[in-house]
Amino acid sequence: KVRLTHYFARQAGVHTELIIRGQKAQPITMLAARVYVKAHGKKRFVVALKYEGEKNYRYLVASDMSWRHSDIARVYTLRWLVEVFIEDWKQYAGWNRLAKQQGEEGSTRGVIMSLLYDHMLLLHPEQSVRLENKQPGLPVGCLTERIKAEALIKTVEAVVTADEPKQQLEAFTAAIISVLPERRSKKHLAGLDLGKQEPSESLKYRAAA
Repeated sequence: KVRLTHYFARQAGVHTELIIRGQKAQPITMLAARVYVKAHGKKRFVVALKYEGEKNYRYLVASDMSWRHSDIARVYTLRWLVEVFIEDWKQYAGWNRLAKQQGEEGSTRGVIMSLLYDHMLLLHPEQSVRLENKQPGLPVGCLTERIKAEALIKTVEAVVTADEPKQQLEAFTAAIISVLPERRSKKHLAGLDLGKQEPSESLKYRAAA
């Protein structure tokens, strides 16, 4: 039994290109072997690869021996999309610190709400057209921004085309102002008890002594 580093050091790697997430081709050095892995207690398909400029190999361990090593490496690049999905949850789906209900029940409800939210976005006209025509869909953040812009445009249109646009504008302005948050600045200390900021008469003599 030998370490993977020693095993793959016995032969030179093959210089090839790896397609990253179906888009960019990146030069890599790759090796692969179907070997018995002691830690797993069975035979595995081990893929060793390193990107251009790297000195050490990184290893992918697959249990399905029927795949080609190049296909395993290429599909593994799709793992990055999981991180993007989690980032979207945190930023746009009320997850992480924005969750109002904590614990297992809160997490479960957060997942359900997030999936329902994503499902509704799939019904957006522009998104559905893209998916029906086998085109890349828009991300959650992009769709959310478009929906906000559409709502603003429709509101402005309703104000402009109203019988009394001035009154509609005043009502719209008042509605916006009423929902704006009011945060007190911690840098402005007006109205706070900051303590006595002058010498005490009883201590003047001690200071002089």
